[in-house]
Amino acid sequence: MRFAFKKSLYIKQSFTTLLLAIVLSIVLSCLQAIETLRSEPARIDQEFQGILSLVEQPLAHALFRLDRAFAQQQAESLLYHPAIQAVEILDEEGQRFAYADASHPYTQISDTVLKWLLPNELMVERALYFSGIEIKLGRIQIDLDRRYLLDGIIASNSQFFIHNLLKDILLASLISLLFYGLVTRPVKQLTYAISQVDGSEEVPVPKSFDRIHKQDELGRLKSTFNQLLSRLNMAMAALERSHQHSKAMIDHAADGILVVNRNNRIIRSNAAVEKMTSLTQEQLRETSLSDLHGDNLWLSLDELLSEMRVDDVMTVETTFSPMMSPIPVEIRIAKYFAQDDFESVMLVRDLSERKEAQQRINRLAYYDSLTRLPNRTMIVERLKKRMESLEAQETGALVMLDLDRFKTINDSLGHNVGDQLLVSVVEALLHTIPSDVVFARMGGDEFAFLWSSVKGARTDRNVDLVRFVQDVLNECSKAKHVAGHELHVTASIGVSFFDGTEESPATILRQADTALYRAKETGRNTFAFFQQDMQEISDRRLLHEKSLHRAVSKSEFEVYYQPQNDAEGAIIGAEALLRWHDPEHGFIPPDEFIPLAEEIGLIHDIGSIVFNQAARQVAKWLEEGVWQEGWRISINVSPLQFLHPNLLADIDDALRESGLPASAIDIEITENVLMADSELALEKMAQIRKLGIHLSIDDFGTGYSSLKYLKSLPIDRLKIDQSFVRDLINDPSDRAIVMAIIAMADALDVNVLAEGVETQAHLDQLKSMRCFTYQGYFFGRPMPAAQFVELCNKHQAHT
Repeated sequence: MRFAFKKSLYIKQSFTTLLLAIVLSIVLSCLQAIETLRSEPARIDQEFQGILSLVEQPLAHALFRLDRAFAQQQAESLLYHPAIQAVEILDEEGQRFAYADASHPYTQISDTVLKWLLPNELMVERALYFSGIEIKLGRIQIDLDRRYLLDGIIASNSQFFIHNLLKDILLASLISLLFYGLVTRPVKQLTYAISQVDGSEEVPVPKSFDRIHKQDELGRLKSTFNQLLSRLNMAMAALERSHQHSKAMIDHAADGILVVNRNNRIIRSNAAVEKMTSLTQEQLRETSLSDLHGDNLWLSLDELLSEMRVDDVMTVETTFSPMMSPIPVEIRIAKYFAQDDFESVMLVRDLSERKEAQQRINRLAYYDSLTRLPNRTMIVERLKKRMESLEAQETGALVMLDLDRFKTINDSLGHNVGDQLLVSVVEALLHTIPSDVVFARMGGDEFAFLWSSVKGARTDRNVDLVRFVQDVLNECSKAKHVAGHELHVTASIGVSFFDGTEESPATILRQADTALYRAKETGRNTFAFFQQDMQEISDRRLLHEKSLHRAVSKSEFEVYYQPQNDAEGAIIGAEALLRWHDPEHGFIPPDEFIPLAEEIGLIHDIGSIVFNQAARQVAKWLEEGVWQEGWRISINVSPLQFLHPNLLADIDDALRESGLPASAIDIEITENVLMADSELALEKMAQIRKLGIHLSIDDFGTGYSSLKYLKSLPIDRLKIDQSFVRDLINDPSDRAIVMAIIAMADALDVNVLAEGVETQAHLDQLKSMRCFTYQGYFFGRPMPAAQFVELCNKHQAHT
């Protein structure tokens, strides 16, 4: 019963309602009894006054007649009322006239109850008067039985209490039934429906529930439950997604994840750990860390984890080596509190790739990726260490090598061919290098050989070094077959000795570079040993490099024009020649800065400056009438510039911006253009001719033998080099060469122009040899644009 009372809301309500009804009945009955007891004396007095009024006249007559017997009879007649205990009739003097009392008093009520409920005696009296005369004859006094009266009161109130109790119990029952129908039963339906929820969006209550309780509190409660259910479903879905995300992140994490309990036994692991350990998750579960690996670090992890505080983080490096080669790993450990217990998570990262990356970085930092040779950084470090370790009388040497004309091949055939050529050169040199010599690539086509110890003289007479560099030069000069091309390269070498007293490795490198450039200046394909007087030349060259970069950026160049004439002396065009007036060092000859520009990669920029300035100037002269139609402006293009991939685009831009007709331009190239790749050169020459530009071979006869290509070249003119014209009068060999060139050109229907015509004798001889166009000091030196205008005006005035 107690369990049912606690469990059932209906029983609680019914019991409470019944209890309240009983209490209410008792309270009301008590109140009614109190009210009755309070008002009962007045009611009793009124009731018995009415009784006395019935015997008032007879008793008055009896007193008047002094009829005691009749008075006694009347007194005894009143005792028939059970509530009257005694009757006493007094005369006018107060003397007893008659008296009667009940022989068997009412005794069902105890004295204690009587005193508590009716503590005072109950007595009713009435004065007796003679009829019609207001003369008091005496009085009658009756004593009432309080026990009888109280019993009556109790009896009437008991009936009232029972009536009220039955009424209240009936009302409580009706209220309970109504409460069951309105509250308990719907609540039970709602409770049952909630207990049957299986993931649906709403609580599945009967239709009658919605119809009856749609607008009341129970309906709102159901709506609230539906909202809570919807939120719960969304929360559960989010929790499930979060769980799936967490599971996916753990299972698919690249790093291994281990979760261990307070006893350091594994309770969770992922696939990465399985891969590292070659153990399944089932095998790993409940495995102790000390059993997972046997080295000292893993054995000490138990102690470390036990000593760690919550939220502490620790990182250690060790190795995994279960059933396979050791795997370097980094373990990050964090301890936390979860569900009233301690756990630790271990993130295990495989460091194999990082170690390999570090090795690759080391290789990239100290080795050349193309040739696999040590790079500049490594050889400089080796040089520094050797300088520090050299003892007295010990000597080392640094040999620098640079491939001659490599840029021409690289630009013409492409970087891929250039890279393969470098690899081929390295492979050819490897067998010539002593075992104690460090062979390194410094960058581009520059290499170095570090001799840690050199015996013999510190001069160009050192037998070992001279033999070594000669072997290197011989290997470099051999034909290299690369990507279907047969390539010929040579090398220049510079050698610098060191004994550890030098300021730094940079000093030795600079000295070796200086000797290297001396070798290039003396004709290439040779070597030079550093001498102290070379430093001044090296410094001057470095200064020229800086000045040349400045000159290009600030346009310090000026185009000069040297006239070209026919046999009558009339101007037929001019050659554009670049001049550089350095603000600090004055005029610098072209034969000094042009080779330097080729070496440092500025020749294309300088060539573009010449082309643009000359095109704009000639276009302006043509518009002003200074330049005559049919004249040509000859512009030199070096081999490196000719093979530059942007040459055609630059020419097209210059023609478009200046408005100069393409037929007014004659591009001069040398025979060396054919050295790198004759097919590519021929293709580009054909593209230039398609633009309407003329082509000439400059300095013909001094370069690469191109006689077999001459008949297929799309050229308009051959320019005889001034070296043949200068001694034309006195040297039969030069005369024969000039005649052969003129005859060859005539047979191929190609014009010929002789350079270096300085005297009348030169002119007469060339005319006799059927060469009728000329260029040289005899007709005019290279001059600025303003002087060339004056020269043109003079010629026009004479004609």
